Amino acid sequence: MHPRSIVVMALVLALLGTLFELPLRAVEAATPKPDIVLFYLDDFAPHPARMWNDRARTPELARFANRGLEFENAIVSTPLCGPSRANLLTGKYGHANGVTQNDIRRYDPGTSLSPKLRSRGYKTVFIGKHINRLKNQYPNRRAMTRLSAKWDRFDVMWENQGRVFEWTQYRKSGTREYGKGSLQHSTYVAAKRAAEVIDKSKRSKPLFMVISLVDGHKPMTPLKRFKGDAACADIGRWSGPAFNEADVSDKPRHMRATPKLPLASYPLRQRCEQLLTVDWAVATVRKALQRNGRLSNTLQVLTADNGWLMGDHRLEGKTYPYATRVPLYMQWPAVIGTKGRTVREPVSNVDFGRTFCALAGCAMPASDGSSLLPLINGTRKQLGRQFLYVEMLHANRYYGGRPWARPAWAGVETTLGYDDTLWAFTRYQTGEEELYDLTNDPHRLVNLAGRAAYAAVRRDLRGFWREVWVRDGVKWKGKVRAG
Repeated sequence: MHPRSIVVMALVLALLGTLFELPLRAVEAATPKPDIVLFYLDDFAPHPARMWNDRARTPELARFANRGLEFENAIVSTPLCGPSRANLLTGKYGHANGVTQNDIRRYDPGTSLSPKLRSRGYKTVFIGKHINRLKNQYPNRRAMTRLSAKWDRFDVMWENQGRVFEWTQYRKSGTREYGKGSLQHSTYVAAKRAAEVIDKSKRSKPLFMVISLVDGHKPMTPLKRFKGDAACADIGRWSGPAFNEADVSDKPRHMRATPKLPLASYPLRQRCEQLLTVDWAVATVRKALQRNGRLSNTLQVLTADNGWLMGDHRLEGKTYPYATRVPLYMQWPAVIGTKGRTVREPVSNVDFGRTFCALAGCAMPASDGSSLLPLINGTRKQLGRQFLYVEMLHANRYYGGRPWARPAWAGVETTLGYDDTLWAFTRYQTGEEELYDLTNDPHRLVNLAGRAAYAAVRRDLRGFWREVWVRDGVKWKGKVRAG
């Protein structure tokens, strides 16, 4: 090859390398930055999907399920509202951002996505439920001012963040009280407010909008029009393979002490009606995006702050390692198209920071996550990492009013970068461990931690766990009394 050809080829390869490393920055001038709209639900498990993938029942949510991108192994790093929300906004694990329970006093809004996206020209909007605080620690006005400072609009629930009626909305311009009427429902208010912001925003300025709904959180009150709706009459009840698990002899001590629930199956009618409410809200926002010419180049994301155990392993609720899984769907017609596609690679809520920043052209170098763009645009099926970290660092001395300890825990869930078999490893504050083959046992029925045939996997995953634990100096919170 001629020397000049070699030089030209080297320059081409160098340019291609730059394009692959920074694909958005290279085409930023030619491609408008996408709008980003995150629909954030409360306490929803990824099963049973029949509640939202039926086009006759929930046509808007079915668009996500049938015509968008489904991440079938999406998890949250902490299955509890406050920490999970902080983890998403900062891209950091709870022990790194300081939010390890429902208390945001250590949360630094300056480390969130908003100021980074604002620096790249985005209008940033947060509507609805923000990050929990304990009941006797509601933020005062000064604290709310601090939390809102990095957002262009910050229209959030001030007090009890599970309420849909009789609540106060904080805005930068002041507060507004809502009562018991149909038009006072917090999801109705959030959807209408989001549509109003979209309608009044300049098309030349990209939007980053979080629409955080309390639907899914008890007491699960739908919009009046959906109460008793016939669309949910045939939804049936849930009784998955782990429901009221018969044999828990291989589980940790606190699980062995957990009695069965007095239920033959788990009712879904209320959750279904909640999703009719969500479907209406998503439709309201989509129509606003469409009439303002934004829809095609908007990344819409639908997910939840944590999973919810519906009788699985005799449990109802969250905060357990069995509740890390959440639904995660995306739509972006300009890039994803309208043909449904499934991603098997496990992803975490800490990945949203780098993903959204990659779209905007900013960076989150301190993030614990990875950009999901290669999975979104289909250029890769894996991200190269071997595991995702999960934790619930606070021990509970009582569970359900009963005097047995529920220890803190931390663990890892592997990715396809480790093995085609997906694994989950959990180590409890008591020293007990669990190991599950999630590919063949997705409901975590058989604990393999004590079996010699799986000693090598257990050792590897314990090493991954220790890698984070030692590197970050993680500590258990609270004491668990033995006996």
